[in-house]
Amino acid sequence: MFRLNLTLFFTLAWALLNAHLVSYAHAWPTPKSWIPVPHFKSQKPQDYYSKRNFNTISKIYNLTVYPNQVPIFNGGGAAVPDGLFNQDVVGRVDPVGNFTGFEHSIEYFFALSPLPRGNPAKAAITSYKITEFSSQCRDVASSVVYLYCSVVDPGGPDDGKVLPPLKQVAFWRFDEHGAVLKYDAWIPNLNSWVEATTSAFIADPQFRAESIQQICGGTQQICYGANAQWNSVEECIVTLSQKNYGSYDEAWGDNIVCRSIHLVLSQVNPDVRCPLGSLGVELD
Repeated sequence: MFRLNLTLFFTLAWALLNAHLVSYAHAWPTPKSWIPVPHFKSQKPQDYYSKRNFNTISKIYNLTVYPNQVPIFNGGGAAVPDGLFNQDVVGRVDPVGNFTGFEHSIEYFFALSPLPRGNPAKAAITSYKITEFSSQCRDVASSVVYLYCSVVDPGGPDDGKVLPPLKQVAFWRFDEHGAVLKYDAWIPNLNSWVEATTSAFIADPQFRAESIQQICGGTQQICYGANAQWNSVEECIVTLSQKNYGSYDEAWGDNIVCRSIHLVLSQVNPDVRCPLGSLGVELD
């Protein structure tokens, strides 16, 4: 007599049921609302931001090259191309100082770039090279740049003479549009560079006396009226002659070197620099 094997029956039934369910699973598409959509913060490749940041830094340094900075020297912030600095940019350059806001930052980068007519050596930055650059994140970068200098004196015997370069190491932060938002830079050879390129022999007593006279005369010409810092050039000379002269490697402080920097900056924006008192009796 035939006997039903229940174990074999249930095994075959389960196999058939599974095959049926699988066929329906393949037949019914999964609703799109059930499929998680991946979120990408940015569709742009990393090298896009690296190139963008490099180009921004390169454009900034290119504007320190003579005569590219002249329009900015004459026209101030309005002559700076859009997209280089955020309006709320802040930064520090050791050993020069802290710079808050767009106007102060562009004064440092462009107004302090020497003009040949403004120094006895007729020195100017005539080219630059970014020798090191890294930007592995879209909003930060680091760089090392050499600003190459030479004499600019058309027709003169030293025209084109090579002078020592200025080195700057910097860290940068950019806003969402690629403009510089923050920077922290260091110039390791500022004092020796100033002496070599501008004939500023700050250890020489005669040079110190002459430079104080120039600072006082320049201050009276630039800072006048409501911005006046001194009653007379003579008062300025007597007072500053008692101050520490300082060094360009320690330009922060109540000294003559710091005032010489502020005097250059005041030529670009006297209404900002003169009221700070940085050319008067005490430095703010």
